[in-house]
Amino acid sequence: MKKKESPEWVMARLLRKVVAEAGALGELKCRRTLVEEELKQVGVGSASLKRKTGRTIEHRESVREHRQWLARMRFLLQEENEQLGRLTSEIQAQLGETVELLEKSAYGVARPLRRPNPYVLSVRS
Repeated sequence: MKKKESPEWVMARLLRKVVAEAGALGELKCRRTLVEEELKQVGVGSASLKRKTGRTIEHRESVREHRQWLARMRFLLQEENEQLGRLTSEIQAQLGETVELLEKSAYGVARPLRRPNPYVLSVRS
């Protein structure tokens, strides 16, 4: 026979899950911002290489190799950026589902906190 968990434990578990998912989402968004910044820098680096033409064969060869490296980095960064976008969407969907579950379970469990009525003067002696 399976023991039924109390609603308070369910809410606590869901809240922990929401916090974890929100943290993961924040980390993904931060990483995506960093990747976008790197993409901009790679684009600027390749543009400046096109303007500088070398006189020596060695210099031209090193510039060509660097362009290839920049193209590869741009490709890898674009791939990572797309993957981060997909992961962000998935985490946001999971977070939405978890919050929805939390809201549904909160109706039966949550009790509003007693707050003083601002319209009633309380006089204590």
